[in-house]
Amino acid sequence: MPFISGKGLTAGLRFLLAFWAARLTALACRLFGYPGTSLPGVVALRLYPGVVGFLASSYERVLAVTGTNGKTTTANLLAHFLRRAGLRVAHNAEGANMLPGVAAALIRDCDRLGRPRSRVAVLEVDEGSVGRVFPAAKPGIVVVTNYFRDQLDRYWELERTTGLLRSTLDGLPGAALILNADDPLVAAVGRGRAEVRYYGVNREEESCDAGDCAAKTAGGTNGSGSVVAGETREGRYCTSCGTELVYRYFHYGQLGDYSCPGCGFQRPDPDLAASCVEEGEHLDFTVQVLQRGSERASIRQESGTGAPSGSGNLPAGATLHFTAPLRGFYNVYNILAAAAAASALGVSLDAVRKSLLDYKPATGRMEEFTLGGRPCTLALIKNPAGVNQVLKTILATGTAKSLVLAINDLAADGRDVSWLWDADFAGLADGQVKKIVCSGLRAADMAVCLKYAGVPPERLLLVPGRAESLRALAEQEGEELFVLATYTNLFDYAGLLRRMGKGGGRSAPQDLPSLS
Repeated sequence: MPFISGKGLTAGLRFLLAFWAARLTALACRLFGYPGTSLPGVVALRLYPGVVGFLASSYERVLAVTGTNGKTTTANLLAHFLRRAGLRVAHNAEGANMLPGVAAALIRDCDRLGRPRSRVAVLEVDEGSVGRVFPAAKPGIVVVTNYFRDQLDRYWELERTTGLLRSTLDGLPGAALILNADDPLVAAVGRGRAEVRYYGVNREEESCDAGDCAAKTAGGTNGSGSVVAGETREGRYCTSCGTELVYRYFHYGQLGDYSCPGCGFQRPDPDLAASCVEEGEHLDFTVQVLQRGSERASIRQESGTGAPSGSGNLPAGATLHFTAPLRGFYNVYNILAAAAAASALGVSLDAVRKSLLDYKPATGRMEEFTLGGRPCTLALIKNPAGVNQVLKTILATGTAKSLVLAINDLAADGRDVSWLWDADFAGLADGQVKKIVCSGLRAADMAVCLKYAGVPPERLLLVPGRAESLRALAEQEGEELFVLATYTNLFDYAGLLRRMGKGGGRSAPQDLPSLS
C-alpha cells in the first residue's frame, strides 16, 4: 500500500493496528447506541499516539478553527462553503474538538485501507487543546474567533489561554492566520506574523449610506459608543505594554475599535469587513473587501485543492449583500471568519454568499423546533459574553415569551458556575418574559441569580428534570418559547424536543455538543 509504505513500515503497521481498533470501537458504539465521537480516537491514540499527524499529513490543506465562542458555527460554515464549492471535506462536525475527537474524525474519513477520502480537513479545536492538536495536525490555516472568560476550572484566566495559542503558533511559522480584528486579544496574535488576514465589523455610520444604520446593530454600545451596562469586557489592557486600551466604539464585550495610547497598538484594518447589519429572523448585512495594508502579506492560495481557480478574491472596495438564515449579531463574525478562510482556498465570496442561503445551524445554535404548537428555539449558553448575546437576540423580538434555563455543572459544562453572576440576566425582568423555568443540576442557583437580577419570584419555576421542564414550559404563556442550556443538557433537550414536538428543519445533525 503506497499510502502506508511512504511513511515508514513501523509507523504504517502501528497506524493500521490503531486504525482497525478504532473502526471496531466505532462499530461497537453504533451497535450499543453510544455516539462514539471521541472513543474511537481514544483507542487509536492509545495504540499509536502519532495517528493524527500520520493522517493529517495526507491532506492537501488542513484548516483549524479555535477560540472561545463561535468555533462550531464557524467550522460548520467553512465546511459547508467548501463542500458547496465542490471540495470533499473531513470535518469533526460532531463537535468533539479535543485530540481524541480530531483523531476519530480523521479516521472516519478514511476508506477501508486507511486512506483519507477527502483532500481538505476542517478541524474545530478546543482552545485549551491547541497545544496538543496543532503540533500533530500542523494546520496551514488557523482561524481564531474571539477570547472570553470560559470554564475557569479548565482554562484558568485568558492570559494562559492566549499565551498557549501564541506559543503553539511559534512552532508553526508557516501557518497563515485569519483573525478577528475587533478583539484585541485575538488581533495581538497576528503581530510579527508573515501571513495574516483580518475580518471585522465596521461602525455603521462610517460605512453605510443609511444614517440610522448604527441604531439597528450597536450590539454592545449605545449611539455614542459607550459600553452598555451588563456587558462583559475582557482584554482591557494592551498585551504588549499593559496600558489601558482606548475605544472609539464597541460592538459587544471587548469587540470594537481600540487603540493603545502607550505603544500604538490598534485595531488592524480588516481585509473583509461587514457593515449595515440588520437583525431579525435572519441576518442581512453588507460585506466589503477592503484595501490591504502594505505591511501585511495575503494568504497564498495553493492549487490542487479543487476550488474554482482564481475565484477567491474580489477587487478592493467590492461589496456584496449577504443574507443568512441565522439570528444574532455575533453570527456576523462567524460568517466573516468562515468566508475569509474559504476565500483563502479560492472559493469566491459570491459563491459563499449563495451557499449561505441553505446553511443549517448545528444543534443548539438557535435551533428551531415546535412545542405546544408554538415555535421553540434551543440555544447553547456557557459563559457571560455568550449569554448576553443570546439574551439580546431573543429579547429583541419584543413578543411575549417563556423560557427554560437549564444549568449543569458537569465536567464539560465547567464545575464553577459563578459565571452566572457575571452574565446580564436583568433583561429577563422585562414584561415580555412571562415565565422562566429553571432546570438542570444547578436549577436552584439559577433561580437565586435571577431573583437578584430583578426577575419577580412569581415568574420563576423550579423544575430540575429535563422532560418535566419542557412539559412545564409548554403550559406557559407566550407567542414563542426558548430553551437555553449548557453543554451536557443540550443534546438531551434537542432529542426531547424532537419527540415532544417536531424539529423545524433548521439544524444539521450532530451527536454530541462541542466545547465551543
